[in-house]
Amino acid sequence: MRLKDFGVRRLFAFIAVLVMVFSFSAAAFAADDDDDKKPAGTPVISIISGNMYEIEPGQENKISIRIRNTSSSIAKSVVVMPSVADAADNPLTISLDAQANSIGSVAANGERTLNFIVKADKTAATKTYGVNIKFSYMNNDSVTFDNTGTIYFKIKNVSAEPVFNFDKFKLEPESVSAGESAVLSFELFNRGPLNMYDVIVSMENLDASTVGVMGTNQKKFSKIWAGTRETLNFNLTTNDAMEDGNYPVTIKVAYKDENGADHSYEEKYFVKVGEGTGKSADLRIENMKEPAGTYGVNQNFDISFSVKNYGDGPAEDIKVTASEYGEGGNVVPKSTSTYSLKKLDAGQKADYKFTFAPTGNASSRNYSIEFKVEYKKGGKDHTISQYAGANVTNPKKDKEEGDIKESKPKIIVSEYQCDPVIVMAGQNFDLTMTFLNTHAEKAVKNVKMFLTMIEETSSETEKSGNIFTPVDSSNTFYYDSIPAKGTVSKTMKLYTVPSAKPKTYTLTVNFEYEDESGNEYTTTELLGINVKQVSQVDTSEIFIPESSEIGMPLSVYFDIYNTGKVDVSNLKVSLEGDIDTQNKSTYIGNCSPGDSNYYEGSFSVLNMGKNNVKLTISYEDPSGERIEQVKEYVITGTEPVMDEGMGDGMDMPADMDAGMNGPGLSNKVKIGIGVGAAAGIIILIVVVKAVKKKKAAKLIEEDLEDDMEGKDDNERL
Repeated sequence: MRLKDFGVRRLFAFIAVLVMVFSFSAAAFAADDDDDKKPAGTPVISIISGNMYEIEPGQENKISIRIRNTSSSIAKSVVVMPSVADAADNPLTISLDAQANSIGSVAANGERTLNFIVKADKTAATKTYGVNIKFSYMNNDSVTFDNTGTIYFKIKNVSAEPVFNFDKFKLEPESVSAGESAVLSFELFNRGPLNMYDVIVSMENLDASTVGVMGTNQKKFSKIWAGTRETLNFNLTTNDAMEDGNYPVTIKVAYKDENGADHSYEEKYFVKVGEGTGKSADLRIENMKEPAGTYGVNQNFDISFSVKNYGDGPAEDIKVTASEYGEGGNVVPKSTSTYSLKKLDAGQKADYKFTFAPTGNASSRNYSIEFKVEYKKGGKDHTISQYAGANVTNPKKDKEEGDIKESKPKIIVSEYQCDPVIVMAGQNFDLTMTFLNTHAEKAVKNVKMFLTMIEETSSETEKSGNIFTPVDSSNTFYYDSIPAKGTVSKTMKLYTVPSAKPKTYTLTVNFEYEDESGNEYTTTELLGINVKQVSQVDTSEIFIPESSEIGMPLSVYFDIYNTGKVDVSNLKVSLEGDIDTQNKSTYIGNCSPGDSNYYEGSFSVLNMGKNNVKLTISYEDPSGERIEQVKEYVITGTEPVMDEGMGDGMDMPADMDAGMNGPGLSNKVKIGIGVGAAAGIIILIVVVKAVKKKKAAKLIEEDLEDDMEGKDDNERL
């Protein structure tokens, strides 16, 4: 056996020598390979763990990274120096956790784990930030080397800025007459987790001709704590020359966050001006029916249309007139040319029809007839106009004007159509036009046509600019010729600019052409295009649970944004269904484009099982059309948790029962208390049994010892 053991030991010693030889050879070959990359004896410290970490802002985050000496040379006196990248915008601080910057030596191919403490401001923006880790070390010859690696920290901060809103607006009186004053009060509610510092609330962009502020227009607060409210009051004044309507005032808040960074926010509030209503009329001409065909001298034709009040207040002293546009005397009314109306309330409309006929003075051409609506709103005069065309033929007049070869051929728009009829701002539409050469004998040639805008038909008399733009075509088009009494048609795709105001625009069709003798002519035709602006109201995510205990209050909160291009009015949020709630309907009011508001309410379900809940957001666009967004939910009602004891055969102490059934504790809290008490009793029983068992064992052991001692005594006897 000894010889056998000696042989085994020799065998293992031989294997160990072979391993050493192969290891030395591998190291030698590796050193030869490294000669092309690094000088002999150059250690390299690198980060080998992942380079991306997620951390929480406002907290102390502990992270670990692994480093390795990836060379075959020892790294001595290793010093670790972390530093943030882009220090000016980097909210991080980083340091080694309970370690000195000097970590000693790292052997060839050796690894170490480094622990860091990373902190970020609780107001840090959601972003990824870099941190550089620099390593400084020496080799065996005391030559110093440096190497740097970068790691990244991702911050997701849902409360980087204070969260607040203006709330509980109140104007006293609710509607103020022109020239009078009122008090606007509201609250600034800091509903976020961060404090606001050096807060300045001000009224901005005031206009002395409309709404101003009496006294100071600023309120200052050194600090507004998270979760608190501050009430503000401003004395508003109105100009005595103002008309009735809703006038916006801008409320601005400027503040600093906990790091001293500046922030600001603006919101508009609409002040109602007017005796009791604060509302304004908006009359529009619509549904105009123009005459078709061509009419001779004294041949009657009718033009009808409606005047509708799209505003939210009445229009008064309304006068509707019709007359030939231009020189006059060629087309005259055969019915009354003027209608009067004392008042037209919001949403109402009035229908009108006028009869005209050409006179002997009329030439063969298209004549434009102007329809003008004059009215008062807020004591001030306003006017709108629209035009219609009628084709007239009068060969006798044409001959009287000169030789037949000198009579002027006319080109008119005999018919046009928009598809859709009401054009949406920001969208395309097709305009189809039919052009008629009214001359009975002469053709026209080299016909050039193009579209332009003329002055708006509103009381503001502003230039419209390029409201309509051709799509995939030129604004100018050409025809070789149009025969006598002949027609040609043209369909154009036009784009309406998104900023177009909702109203009827007048589009001018310009003609340049020649007759058969080469005489040049120009003429124009007017078209009415009805434009409507897009309204859109969106919300943030609305969370409604799928189940709830009967009678348990559920809170609903979401933000509301006007993402459309026009003001919306009478914005309202309603809750209905199988629920019990104190605020079934919440009125928010007006909301301008880009503005936001919020809704906050609560309700509880009534029935076991299925409960239908409907949330409705409704508003009106500038045309008075009511728009609704309906969101429906189904909530499963469950039985409320009852507190009927803590288990079979166990009575609850009187003081504990009183505490659990007292006010202020929810069912979930009561269940937790009951479970905790039951667990405590079970533990107590287990402990008591264990103690009893231990005592019993000890008594048995003592009895055995006593028996043994008795037995020994007997043996001695």
